[in-house]
Amino acid sequence: MKPVLLLQLLLLIYLAQQLVSGSLKQQFLKYILEPPPCRVDPENCTQFCTLQDDCTKGLECCSTFCGIVCTVNYIKTHKR
Repeated sequence: MKPVLLLQLLLLIYLAQQLVSGSLKQQFLKYILEPPPCRVDPENCTQFCTLQDDCTKGLECCSTFCGIVCTVNYIKTHKR
């Protein structure tokens, strides 16, 4: 293998590592600690939360365009 190709390969590996942000542990904690995205649009963006315990009964903590809020996080189905 030519020295130039070896240097290009090393540079490519180094740059690829720079593109991956954070460690595996940080990505795992972010996945575990962040609430899931809301399934429905929130009715209002005034009741913010950090944990599920911050929300009143019947509401769930989920992430949406306006932040992490308490909202009814289920799709209402109409009975016929």
